[in-house]
Amino acid sequence: MSEKEETSAAAVNDKPAANGKPAVSGAGAGTAARPRAPWYRLAVLVLFGIVYAWDLFAAFTNFFGKLDEIGRINQVRELNGFPVVDVPWIPLVLNLALPVIVFGLAVWIARRRSVGVLAVVLVAGLGVVAALSLSIIAYVRATS
Repeated sequence: MSEKEETSAAAVNDKPAANGKPAVSGAGAGTAARPRAPWYRLAVLVLFGIVYAWDLFAAFTNFFGKLDEIGRINQVRELNGFPVVDVPWIPLVLNLALPVIVFGLAVWIARRRSVGVLAVVLVAGLGVVAALSLSIIAYVRATS
């Protein structure tokens, strides 16, 4: 093949295909790199991640605050001869795990969807976390 034919063959492969992407042929045809996530998708994930982290922080403060409160209540109950109150460990730990699980589940559900759908799923997840967290907090307060 002459030099002129080689350059014209290379030029043909560099032209975009009908869908606007460059045509791929040769040894690298099957090894296309995975496309990177656009910056706005990452921005949505970071912003919602901060909001979910805020809820996780609230769960930590509820966890340690409730342990301290139950400890003080039990001291008074022991001094007055009443039985001590058990710590509701399962609801408290569930309240800690809830934001992490829901955020991961929401990202997994919307992993191949548009950024708008991702945002809607993350907002719905925040609603689920808020409703369940308030229910868990009410349950823990009622049982102690």
